[in-house]
Amino acid sequence: MADEQTVTKPSDDLSYIDSHVLVKCRDTETNVPGKGCSDDNGATYTVVVNTDGLMFHQKDAQKITRCLTFEKLKFKSPNGTAFYLSVSNDGQPVFTKVGDSQ
Repeated sequence: MADEQTVTKPSDDLSYIDSHVLVKCRDTETNVPGKGCSDDNGATYTVVVNTDGLMFHQKDAQKITRCLTFEKLKFKSPNGTAFYLSVSNDGQPVFTKVGDSQ
């Protein structure tokens, strides 16, 4: 059975925050076990890696989209046909079937 972790809410004086990174914990929002960190001295934890690999959260998506741009995205329809989604110079969506000339 997994070790249970006792979480103690920090005092109002957060002048010192324990800087443990990637400690064994459970994600406060999802209860998923893994390795994570806490930016509030253990009151809450965010798991960043577990047995399935890296875990991404909404705040990560916001950081990633500030620095990454994509020329096209690949999507698959329910019948298995794949399409690329891109944007024209005037901002209109462009769908191209994978395998068709672009």
